[in-house]
Amino acid sequence: MRAASGSTRTSNASLHPLLLGLALLVVGPVQGASEQQPHFHRGVLKPYALGPPDILLSAQDERNLRMGRAVSQALAAEDDTRRLIMVQDIQAPCDFVLSRIMDLDNYDRMVSGVDSCVRYASFDDGKTQTVKSTYDISAVGLKFRYYVKHTYDPSQRCMVFSLDYDRRSDFDDSVGYWYVQPATRTSCRVFYSCECKLRGWVPGPVLNMLQKEALKKATCWVNEESLKEWHASRACASNDKMVRFVENVRESVQNVKLPGQLERGHRAATQFVSNVRSSKARASPFIHAY
Repeated sequence: MRAASGSTRTSNASLHPLLLGLALLVVGPVQGASEQQPHFHRGVLKPYALGPPDILLSAQDERNLRMGRAVSQALAAEDDTRRLIMVQDIQAPCDFVLSRIMDLDNYDRMVSGVDSCVRYASFDDGKTQTVKSTYDISAVGLKFRYYVKHTYDPSQRCMVFSLDYDRRSDFDDSVGYWYVQPATRTSCRVFYSCECKLRGWVPGPVLNMLQKEALKKATCWVNEESLKEWHASRACASNDKMVRFVENVRESVQNVKLPGQLERGHRAATQFVSNVRSSKARASPFIHAY
C-alpha cells in the first residue's frame, strides 16, 4: 500500500467503528449480533498487513506534526481504492503508547462511546499476540455489538484488527491498523487507519466527513491517555528517587564512625540531654520523658 495525494475515493466507509453515530442514523441499526452464529461472510474488506506504512510526508506535514497537529494522507492500494491514514506525534515513549493501544480491557474507560470491551480469547504464538474482544458501543442512543480479532506484533510495534468472522457482528465488516514509530527516547509517531463497511447506503459527503473526524479522534484519545500514563509514571519515579535518597542518607549517617574523642563527646552529650529530660519530667506531672 502506498501513499497518494489528492481527494479520497473509496467504495466503502473508511471510519472508526466507535464513531458511527451519523452514519448509523442514515442506515439504521442492524440487529443480530451472535456468539453462536458465524458472520455473513469471511471478510469483504482487504485486511491490513503488519509492518510500517508506505507513506511519504511533505515538509508541510512535518511542520504541522512538530506543532502538535495531526495530519492525514490517503493510502492508495493496488486496486486504486484509497484509505485515509492519520499521523500524529506524541510526547511519550513508544512503549507507553503501545501499552495504551493494547489495553483493550480498559477501552470503556479511555474511549468515548465504548460501553464495554471484554476479551473472550487470547493466545501467543511466540511472535504475535492475538486477542479477541466483544465491543459494546453506544452511538446517539443506539447500541451495537461486534466481535474483533486483534493481532499484535511487539517487534514491529504494530497491531492490526478485523472482525472475528466466527461470530456475527452488527457491522458488515471492519479492518484497522495501528503502528508506532519511535522518534526519541521520550517521543514517538503514531499511524492509524481504519475502514468499516456498513449495511445499506450512506451518502459520499457524509462518509468523507465521518472518516476524517473519526481518524482524528482516534489518535486524540491515544495521545491523551499516553501522556497521562507517562506523566504519572514520571511522578512515581521522582517519588521513588526521593525515598531512596532519604534512605541512603539515613543509612550513611548511621554507618558513620566518629573518631574516639568525638565519639566519647557524642555519648556524653546524649547522656546529658537524657538526664535533663528526666529531671524535668520528675519536677512536673505534665511533662513526660521520651
